[in-house]
Amino acid sequence: MSKYEKDKKFYWLQLKEDFFDEDAITWLEEQENGEKYSLFYLKLCLKSLKTKGILIRKVGDLLVPYDKNRLSEITRTDVDTVVVAMELLQKIGLVKILENGEIYCTQVENMIGEKSIGAFKKQQQRLLTKGRQKADKCPPEIELDIEIEQELEREMQKVVDVYEENIGLLGTNNYLILKDYMKDGFSAEMIIYAINLALKQNKRNLAYIEGIMKNWRLNNIKTIGDAKQENENRHNKEAKKEEKIEYEEIEYENEEDYKKKILEKG
Repeated sequence: MSKYEKDKKFYWLQLKEDFFDEDAITWLEEQENGEKYSLFYLKLCLKSLKTKGILIRKVGDLLVPYDKNRLSEITRTDVDTVVVAMELLQKIGLVKILENGEIYCTQVENMIGEKSIGAFKKQQQRLLTKGRQKADKCPPEIELDIEIEQELEREMQKVVDVYEENIGLLGTNNYLILKDYMKDGFSAEMIIYAINLALKQNKRNLAYIEGIMKNWRLNNIKTIGDAKQENENRHNKEAKKEEKIEYEEIEYENEEDYKKKILEKG
């Protein structure tokens, strides 16, 4: 088996045994044609497994949101059902539409099962040889720790590539700082998103990137979808503030003009 095949991952959707007893799913299925909507939702979750719950089409360098017709095609669901289901799913918070039009399935990141083909084969080998292992062989729990560490290093390499391409060499100390954030639950996608936010502000240093992630931690933001939503909310607040300031300046200017006119008449 080639290295590429060993590292290639497959994913699965992990549902809790009481998934269909949750309030949101129960309410969804209580609606007319509710079973169709819950099936559509599960199909969305499956389609977004590899991207941590986010659905967006990438055409070259262009991000293209899924429209109702495309969603109908990829889920094999009629368009009318798609339209109503998306409205209901957004209403109960199972789906959010992010700043670039991405569809974000909010539960998916807690429902993802994933494993590389190489790790899966190792697991199967351990099961087959269980009971015949010699005392000097590596215990399964240690092998599992090794696999987890290897997976962590692979994810960190994604971060390193983006950092060094846009900012510069990532030294050992800075590498360990970012790795600690990943161990604390921040995905590679979240760390890369923090880097990109810093780049947009022309802040090419780790301190600014770390400040973004500290703010996320403080606000209990644990997923890339939540991070994007928080950034969108902040931009909306800033836009409203600028709009208010501009309005106040206009009012003030009008008032001065009014006073001048009164004085001229007097």
